[in-house]
Amino acid sequence: MVRIKAKLTAFDGQVMTLEPLAPKDETPNPGAPTTGSPKAGMPQGAAPQASTAQIKPIAVSVLPDTRYVGSWRASLDGVKPGAYAGAAVIEGEGGSLKAADVYLYAEVLRGSGEGRFSEAGRLIVNGAVSAVQPPAADGKQSGSLTLHYRGAVLSGLGRGKTLCEGRASPPAYASALACQGDAVIQVPPATPVSALTPGDKSLLVPGSLVTVAMTKTPDNKDVTLGVIVEKSMANPPTSP
Repeated sequence: MVRIKAKLTAFDGQVMTLEPLAPKDETPNPGAPTTGSPKAGMPQGAAPQASTAQIKPIAVSVLPDTRYVGSWRASLDGVKPGAYAGAAVIEGEGGSLKAADVYLYAEVLRGSGEGRFSEAGRLIVNGAVSAVQPPAADGKQSGSLTLHYRGAVLSGLGRGKTLCEGRASPPAYASALACQGDAVIQVPPATPVSALTPGDKSLLVPGSLVTVAMTKTPDNKDVTLGVIVEKSMANPPTSP
């Protein structure tokens, strides 16, 4: 599985024609949906980015079970404990976490990509909001986001410290090693915040920016199991 961020130049109902973005414009999107159950569709772990050296248009087919998600710019204002959210974070000294991007999931996407795991060179944490403080309106003070999540395994860090890591499995498949953890994440004032909502093929309007999770068929054709479409604020969704 690879992911690319691209401009959608055409869509005939079955095949998307994509123009991959130049390196300076390309930003990995950990919110991109990929394969799996509705509770495990987004984001998926450790999928490498497609090479930005590939600048020629490419054709990618959608499938009957392809998932479509709209992404709107949002803020932490109004987000309440209990909402489902995630962040791409940078880990600092002592295990401190700082958000590079924050994702607010619609209720129907609750449980998507739950856990703490690496993806595309960044650390991703998805879970239920237990506390939230938006950044100061004057842009001078960071906010914070605390997420409670289920993980796959409890790792020892020494000196009696442990860390819950990995992607959570559905309850029916959870192992005896499954764990729960909490992540306190610093949110600088300029951190991008996106609201993610489920959609359908109608999101695929030529000219849109999309993040596409692609794989190859046995006959070497590109297909996608998940597409995120960046939308303008003209018709923003209801806050999660």
